[in-house]
Amino acid sequence: MPEPFSPTHAYICHVCGSDHVVRDAWATWDVQAQLWVLDTLFDHAHCHQCLGATRMERVLLTSPVTFAAPDRHPSDERPQ
Repeated sequence: MPEPFSPTHAYICHVCGSDHVVRDAWATWDVQAQLWVLDTLFDHAHCHQCLGATRMERVLLTSPVTFAAPDRHPSDERPQ
């Protein structure tokens, strides 16, 4: 019997569709694990492709290298 499908997601820039996006966060040092652990995630997001602030969109991954990008509407685009 095949294993149940577990969908995976990516986050992309709402302007250009790039997945090279980051968010501001705080990390805390975990002495026991000897690792930095994510503590707080903030709302500010940045796109390294656009080189500016963005709103990230969550998209469903349809394969290991592609994703289902959301439809673009002219009213959604950022003014130049």
